[in-house]
Amino acid sequence: MNFRNITWICLSWIFGGLILVGCASGESLAALAETAVPTIMVTAELPTSTPTLLPTVTPTLLPTDTKTPTPEPTATMTPSPTVAPTATLVPTETAVPINRACPEPAPLKPEYNRYFLSPQKWPTPDPSLTNSHFWMAKPLPGAGRFLVNQTFPYGSDSSGRYLLHNGVDSAEKLGTPVLAVADGTIVVAQSDMNEWYGWRCDWYGQLVVLQLDETWLDQPIFVLYGHVLNINVDVGQRVKQGDPVAEIGFGGVATAPHLHLEVRIGTNEFDATQNPMLWIDPGPTRGVVVGRLLDPEGRPWQGVTVTLIPKTEDPEFINTWTYLDDPLHMINPDEGFAENFVFADVRPGTYDVFTKIQGKEYRIPVEVIGGQISTVELVSAPFVAPTASLNDDE
Repeated sequence: MNFRNITWICLSWIFGGLILVGCASGESLAALAETAVPTIMVTAELPTSTPTLLPTVTPTLLPTDTKTPTPEPTATMTPSPTVAPTATLVPTETAVPINRACPEPAPLKPEYNRYFLSPQKWPTPDPSLTNSHFWMAKPLPGAGRFLVNQTFPYGSDSSGRYLLHNGVDSAEKLGTPVLAVADGTIVVAQSDMNEWYGWRCDWYGQLVVLQLDETWLDQPIFVLYGHVLNINVDVGQRVKQGDPVAEIGFGGVATAPHLHLEVRIGTNEFDATQNPMLWIDPGPTRGVVVGRLLDPEGRPWQGVTVTLIPKTEDPEFINTWTYLDDPLHMINPDEGFAENFVFADVRPGTYDVFTKIQGKEYRIPVEVIGGQISTVELVSAPFVAPTASLNDDE
């Protein structure tokens, strides 16, 4: 396995000036506040247009004062130690029996808060675990990129249209072979009409779950393929990376052919997922940007639009969103990166990461390298409670 080093870049607002700090992989982040605060709801509108600022070399926070910004460091990439994954000799679906009885009544979709500052602090990165773990291959035929729906990434709800997404979707033609992402053992190959594997029963239609031979932090790794048809593997069957397991289909909540892919860590349950794009090898022509958007006390901003802007003459902006949350906390960050947003399938090059919160704009540069993970951290100004307008009572 090849593991690459990660460089963290931290952007902070401190009372009226920008301070940009470069952090090597082994350094720790600032201590987070230990005291929980009341829930904070920001009544900000979602950006409807692209940022007006042109990419600049120096991170910019608008409005700015007359102080000279601190010069930014240049992100560097150096080789990191290679850590071999551990292997499980006899995969089993789970060590603890899971209740698969269909919930009655079926759960209802909760409301998610956007531009919302969580009252709880977010996990901090673990420098000992910030080696990339691209252990999985593309689950579809053909060389090259694994293309997923970027308008509905992991941890989003597609602007309120769907349930919080705990996987990624890839649209392919009906009947396209679906492949094992790694060596392992099939632990589920069936319909979920009468057994509970998703948000409710009949969520996936038909599904296959592969337990990898490799483990992560002594925990089993499960990969779920949802909305498939023509399953051609059986429970207990050994498969090698690239072996066909089913075909692209539809069913459950899916009405159009596509593959829904999840990575579940520790247990084969709906709330045990992590972002699959941190596990699937992007190949040498694409990189991944892993980011954190927090307040100075280490609390995550949820449902905030973040934009990746290439530093080119005719930039094509790429949008994503910070992870939403729900009452059951079904979205989980990676133990090493502790991210709350991800840009996957990014061309190598120099970019700015841009966002706007409470009327202030933030941007920070990042270098994307093919086959590697680059990391950024944006720290907003302290939360400012909205003030009443003179016209509020009119």
